[in-house]
Amino acid sequence: MKHINWIVLGALVAVSGCQTTSRTTTKAATNDRIEVSDTDYNAKKAAQSRLALGLKYIERGYMERAKQNLVKAYEHDPDMPDVLYGLGYYYQAVYEYDKADGYYRRALKKAPDNPDYLNAYGAFLCESKKEYAEGIKYFLKAIAEPDYTSVGETYENAGFCSLNAKQFTQAEEYFEKALTLNPNLNKSLYGLAQVHYQKGNAKRAEDYLYRFEGRTKPTANSLLLGYKVAKETNRRGSMQSYGEKLMQLFPNSPQATEYLNIR
Repeated sequence: MKHINWIVLGALVAVSGCQTTSRTTTKAATNDRIEVSDTDYNAKKAAQSRLALGLKYIERGYMERAKQNLVKAYEHDPDMPDVLYGLGYYYQAVYEYDKADGYYRRALKKAPDNPDYLNAYGAFLCESKKEYAEGIKYFLKAIAEPDYTSVGETYENAGFCSLNAKQFTQAEEYFEKALTLNPNLNKSLYGLAQVHYQKGNAKRAEDYLYRFEGRTKPTANSLLLGYKVAKETNRRGSMQSYGEKLMQLFPNSPQATEYLNIR
């Protein structure tokens, strides 16, 4: 489920990016240029610094360095919820789902009403463990938090979770809510196109797909869906166009393989 929004990740990087060590004389420096002062050691700040580095390394694909920094963050402050979340995210990224689940749960135990954690855990359940109904529960818990500001994105997550569970009517409802709250959520337009295609309404699927294409660059998924919709509506020119773009832009993708098998 690559459409899921990991809303909390960028927030953690930003929050954790503050100055985290003293500017007095330096005792030692790591390969990541984190200074360790003789004075004013602050475990929380040291953990935040390591967390920020770990998450940035995950984003860049340097997983060994990510783990090193996240483990260091944990050593500095093993009870910090953000650190526990970071470790959960790391272990999910390297497909160690049992460990990921454990760290996510520990983060939520420390901060059970944190809507970012609730959204992230819902995303994990839907994306990695395929526990769709359980994942949607966590999305709805996040949405119910009165101060949560990413409600539209989380409704979008619930939409894709429902879509993968083949709960098409529910998915449509969530995507519509997402767009009502935030009309700029382009992926919800793709989601609605997919919903209507699955429900057998190719014309409505085509309308939403055109809106999606008018706002953003095509994806392998949207091009494959465009081909399927064009095939359903017998638009041979569009079929050819979608197929050619898919093979040109994403020749080695699973979607290209599927296209070659169904054309």
